[in-house]
Amino acid sequence: MPLFLRMRIFILLFIFILTSCNAWKHGKNFSYNELSCEEFQSSLQSASDYLLVDVRTPKEYRNGHVSNAINVSYFHSWFNDSIRKLDHNKTIYMYCETQHRSPLASRKMKKMGFKKIIDLKGGFMKWEKNEMPIVK
Repeated sequence: MPLFLRMRIFILLFIFILTSCNAWKHGKNFSYNELSCEEFQSSLQSASDYLLVDVRTPKEYRNGHVSNAINVSYFHSWFNDSIRKLDHNKTIYMYCETQHRSPLASRKMKKMGFKKIIDLKGGFMKWEKNEMPIVK
């Protein structure tokens, strides 16, 4: 077998192994779901082992948030360090203002090894519009 053919096979095998390991580490055991306001609230009420994360700015958070949410602003330089300290095995319920930042945060969290993220469809703006309960 010619050397270039053996090298090609080796390279393809190496790429296959790398991508397989990466998929196992960062995707195979990960789930991301978007829930409507009603589904989100119902799921929160029936859940027992979870964290509720508001990735909006502290000012947005102070103006109103979902009860029991912790604020970890996506825009702060310490976002990665703060998120990394959270329990990766708990279900993470997450929201932002319009559901722009929360999917971005979810992607980062997937790479960090989080297992399950549930995102509020339409964000806090939709939550308020649907007159869901908030804390000020």
